[in-house]
Amino acid sequence: MDSPLAPQILAIEVPLRSDPSVSRPVRVLSIDGGGVRGYLPALLLAEIERRAATPASRLFDLVVGTSTGGIISIGLAAGLSARSLADFYPTHGRRIFGGAEEPVWKTRLLGTGGTFSERMGAAARRLGGPFGGNPDYGGNARHRPDGLEGVLRDVLGDTMLSQAAMDIAITSFDGLSATPVVFSRRDARTDASWDLPLRDIARATSAAPTYFPPLKIDWVGRTCHFIDGGVWANNPSGIAVSESLILTAERGLTGRSVFLVSLGTGTASAGAAFDGTSSWIGSAGDLVKTATSVAAGELLARRAVPEQNYRRLQVVDNRVAGAMDDPSSQRLGVLKAAAGDLIRAKNADLVEIVARLVP
Repeated sequence: MDSPLAPQILAIEVPLRSDPSVSRPVRVLSIDGGGVRGYLPALLLAEIERRAATPASRLFDLVVGTSTGGIISIGLAAGLSARSLADFYPTHGRRIFGGAEEPVWKTRLLGTGGTFSERMGAAARRLGGPFGGNPDYGGNARHRPDGLEGVLRDVLGDTMLSQAAMDIAITSFDGLSATPVVFSRRDARTDASWDLPLRDIARATSAAPTYFPPLKIDWVGRTCHFIDGGVWANNPSGIAVSESLILTAERGLTGRSVFLVSLGTGTASAGAAFDGTSSWIGSAGDLVKTATSVAAGELLARRAVPEQNYRRLQVVDNRVAGAMDDPSSQRLGVLKAAAGDLIRAKNADLVEIVARLVP
């Protein structure tokens, strides 16, 4: 098979007992948020799947995701191959975000609508975005949800969370009650109120503020406005560790018997924040960057999982950390090239990881 250019991942497992008959460590996958940059971890998973000659859904016991990483996680749990999930971005990107292959300046000015009226609507949303509150243009959202919802409906159908083929945990946030939310198959199988369609959960985890309007539904006796889980857990590794505790307990293992693979979606080099020299606008920007940072999840995972049982695979490149809603061939080409570079650089690691993941 041809190898897809993909980002890199690393997983590790070190049994805490010498008895070879003891259950192996729980294999956990965690995938960050990042919009169209989800192409990176999807390509990496496709490469792992190719090398393992095993569906990616069978390589992990638990998958945890936020936003675009949540969509990939849900896709795996719905039985889709990693290869098809990698194809998701070039195949459906335009339907989700609109637009066409054209000069960047025109897209920046008129937005990404397919028709003239849609373009003017996008421009109006951009101009009105700072003020918000315009129901005709989705409040302050840049994109109407129709395309995304249609794609999720076509790809996921009517499959319910309780019917997922593997354990999953997906982040979201209820804006009305200011409450973090985690949707898990475990909860859906014990409490019917949590058993929502996978397409709704995918929409809830990916409703990034200013990009898409919230998912507004009645749930557990109240009205909820679900927005992107990235506002509190853009790197859900800490949640992955927490969710894995039940699985390790079921196998008679300790909570440290976890083989955790954490996939990033690309980031720029870190810079200073809250150094006391910025204007209040600059400090507000620092606050937003901190809230959506992936560093907190990595810190929690590193403190909870033995070093030899944790691998964080991330591309650090200013070119990669660009727009999250640009599915142009040029943008996807940059992401694909970065994924290929990472695969080549981490080939030895991938060989070892695949050996440990194969059932």
